[in-house]
Amino acid sequence: MTSGIRKWAALVAIFVVGTTLGAMAFPFPKTAAANGSSGTVRLETAVRVGSVELPAGYYKVTWTGPSDDAQVTLKQNQTTASATAKVVEVRRNADSYATKIENGTRVLTEIQFQKITLVLNQSQGETTGR
Repeated sequence: MTSGIRKWAALVAIFVVGTTLGAMAFPFPKTAAANGSSGTVRLETAVRVGSVELPAGYYKVTWTGPSDDAQVTLKQNQTTASATAKVVEVRRNADSYATKIENGTRVLTEIQFQKITLVLNQSQGETTGR
């Protein structure tokens, strides 16, 4: 009888330790987004974010704040543009972005990373994928 209790206790201990280590190894994306995070996006064409025209190129993207009202900043050398965004959990195979044409200007609408998408808060227009 005693060996049965020991086996059960050992299984419970393994389960508790395994669950704890698993939770530490795979943090939830919402937690990362709420605390802020960063990535890099390559814009293949010039786009507008707010009132700032961004030429094509690589940009460091950072975001902080709550997932429904995050502050997003794109920076390349001395060029910086900011907008608010909604952080949405989405699984993708690769990073990308989406734009729309608004009054003849290409406007950045989404920055899509492999685990999250930043949906920028801007006015309505015709959305196009990259």
